[in-house]
Amino acid sequence: MKKFLLSFLVLVLVSCSSAEPAANNIVEESSEEVQIEDTTTTSTTTTTVADEPFALDEFGLELVEPPFEIEEQITELMQFVEKWVGLEFKENPEYHFYSLNNYQEYNALSFLDNFEEDYEEDEWNRAVLSENMWGLNNLTPDELLNLQVEFQRCFSAGSYNLLDKILRVPIKKNQKKLNLYEQSVVIHELVHSLQGQHFETDNWYQEMDDLDDFTYYPGFVSLMEAQADYVEGKWTSSFDEYDRQSFNSQIPNITCRVSLPSYFYIPAELYYNFGPLLAKQIIKNGKMDALNTALFGYVKNGLNTLPTSEQIYEPDKFFIDERYEEFSVESIDVDGYTLIDEGSIGALDLVYLMQDKIGQKNAVNAAIGIGGGYWKDYVDASENLLMTLKLTGDDQVELQEIHDAFILWADAQPRFNNKETLVGGSLYLGDTNFWISLDKSFIRIVLSQDIDLLNTISNKLNDL
Repeated sequence: MKKFLLSFLVLVLVSCSSAEPAANNIVEESSEEVQIEDTTTTSTTTTTVADEPFALDEFGLELVEPPFEIEEQITELMQFVEKWVGLEFKENPEYHFYSLNNYQEYNALSFLDNFEEDYEEDEWNRAVLSENMWGLNNLTPDELLNLQVEFQRCFSAGSYNLLDKILRVPIKKNQKKLNLYEQSVVIHELVHSLQGQHFETDNWYQEMDDLDDFTYYPGFVSLMEAQADYVEGKWTSSFDEYDRQSFNSQIPNITCRVSLPSYFYIPAELYYNFGPLLAKQIIKNGKMDALNTALFGYVKNGLNTLPTSEQIYEPDKFFIDERYEEFSVESIDVDGYTLIDEGSIGALDLVYLMQDKIGQKNAVNAAIGIGGGYWKDYVDASENLLMTLKLTGDDQVELQEIHDAFILWADAQPRFNNKETLVGGSLYLGDTNFWISLDKSFIRIVLSQDIDLLNTISNKLNDL
């Protein structure tokens, strides 16, 4: 699935991110003790009889039954959301409450449940190999899958599923009312539920999935999350000092069980850091109506008019509606290799590739100068990859900045043990060989595990 160039983080869930990556707290389930007397031995034994579960989800995980008082709270929170978003719920949202452990298990199981559908045969292995070749990690497919599952388990404090439209939130069991922290998470997810009812987010996601092209996922999700954060912020800003202390004390100790690669969080930085900065300017210029107009973009104008990740990183580009340049990329004829996949490149992809090696500032500065980009991957019978990219800049200065950022990225990696010139470009040698060239119009990049292959096709590199 062509989700991003490399990122595996296009999800059917839009989430309220945890303050820190997620918890493995154990919640004790309630039970009652029954005394049974054995008249033969006159001994006493204790048997624990578990409560019957209120309901089970599709994975057999227990749902927490919300008492009437919580249902009343949700009605009040819905009214709060309607006030600040300026839209009304068309129907009552469906919600599932879990213990924290079961909520995390749901996220992990739902990711694994869709895994084979999302990744065709050998596609995951190739995706992991591409990350290896880009220097993002040196993990095996199983190792990276295990980390991805843990990321799903521990990243989210609450979620809204774009397709089944169910709001899911972990809460404490056996309580009459949601505490302040839980209410803030519910408010965030209620905004997503309201968005789903008005902005056709289910159809939007399904269209991208059918096209196998998620170019417009990160920009739109950034605005969705920004609106939810804005409304949630309006609610928490009304706290007095006592409420604030209570709220802080109620935040669960959410920690991941293993250390996760920092680049996993780069898309979340776009959604939760850069997105709210753009939304703040949109609301300042035209109030919430202006943000709703942007979110109605899919309904009114179609998929290809939605904001790009570059527009999220640089708000000025949003207000002039700067779009990515589209251009064709010639396929190359390489003996033994077959074109296996292709797609467009956006600003988030460049940040995702480079940030860990050159820092966020340098990566974002380069990414907001992208004009457009396209990639093609080729594979041989042994599943060796040949990866090609072609990029334009907004102008010659921006193109040079992107090129210089890639050179900085390459120079920062000890895995490249030598550097030389090849057909007017720079060739970095190692277990993966990286070639980059720049002319007045394009940056061309090729990665291969086989240096002999690069030498064999050297006369074709500038024709990419």
